[in-house]
Amino acid sequence: VIISPEDAAKLQDDLDVFAPWEDRWMMSFHPDKCTVLTVTKKHKPIVSKYYLRGHALKHVDSAKYLGTHLDSKLNWHHHVQSVCKKANGMIGFLRRNLNIASTSVKSLAYLSLVRPTIEYASAVWDPFLDCDIRRIEMVQRRAARYVLNRYHNTSSVTEMLNTLNWPTLQDRRCHARLTMMYKIANGLISIDSANQLIQTTRSTRRNHPMAFQHISSRTDARKHSHPRTVVAWNDLPHPVATAES
Repeated sequence: VIISPEDAAKLQDDLDVFAPWEDRWMMSFHPDKCTVLTVTKKHKPIVSKYYLRGHALKHVDSAKYLGTHLDSKLNWHHHVQSVCKKANGMIGFLRRNLNIASTSVKSLAYLSLVRPTIEYASAVWDPFLDCDIRRIEMVQRRAARYVLNRYHNTSSVTEMLNTLNWPTLQDRRCHARLTMMYKIANGLISIDSANQLIQTTRSTRRNHPMAFQHISSRTDARKHSHPRTVVAWNDLPHPVATAES
């Protein structure tokens, strides 16, 4: 967290340490592929130039990290647009190259090639704005028309989704977040949650033994990330939250 010029200087010192580390392990960072992303909502953020092996790093408003587009304002518009464009392109590819009558084969193609694209790391970036949610759902609705070969305007896409037994992608993202929460709460993944998850001491009829205290939030970006999952987790039925797997 850069809150003073001294912090920026410390970060530059860390970058300078990379040079001998690269030589020691016979590796090389490509400065042109490294960027600086400042995540802040301050009107006058601290802006500092950073250098890697004497090469000035470029400042950007968004950057791709491990397949996920991170934004300086912590919104997911750019990432949603990117994954939807890629998924729609794959649906177009399937329509051109898998133009067959078999519903089961086309459904399997969607579940194998398209849906994983729009669900990768969704436990992290699950959006809360209606415009982003609708954009993602439109991908699956377009796929349903392709799988059932029903392109008439009078055809009900909701009925098609029920026929295919496809839940909404929003529901699947919620399930992914709760699954991740289960793994964190039960120590199944290497995430230190000691400062984030505090078990509640207040007992109610709705609480289960694994319930956690609600996390206060000042911004929507914060409120609709981890704290939202805590609320959903606390609302789970007792047998679900305390299940063995």
